[in-house]
Amino acid sequence: MRILKSTRSKVCVDGALMKEYVLDEPLSGPFLQFLEKFGTVRHISQMKKPYFSFEKEHYITVKGFVGDLSVEVRYQKVGLDLVSDYFHLLLFYSQQGESGTRTMQGIEESIQEKMKIRLQPSGGTGT
Repeated sequence: MRILKSTRSKVCVDGALMKEYVLDEPLSGPFLQFLEKFGTVRHISQMKKPYFSFEKEHYITVKGFVGDLSVEVRYQKVGLDLVSDYFHLLLFYSQQGESGTRTMQGIEESIQEKMKIRLQPSGGTGT
């Protein structure tokens, strides 16, 4: 699964960056199952089209409808430079099975180490 184009982009009041993407494949159940390994996935299946959201604290929030080609991704301000490719990586590695899960977990560990330093209160080593 990959991004075909970005249809909308805006900076939110809190400094987060919101982007709307069009994907080459519809959002599917297996992709949501992959997301569950990396954050919180919520489903609302009582709607005509099942709605979902995915949240990885300090990283991104993803919202959309299962079966749609479009998705909204909100990148948190605090680590925007660290997580700007995170959604792209999730799309790519979701197609790689267990090896993709392990690779993505390694990437996430690296980002988390950098994020811990950034989120330390002033007076931390910061290096």
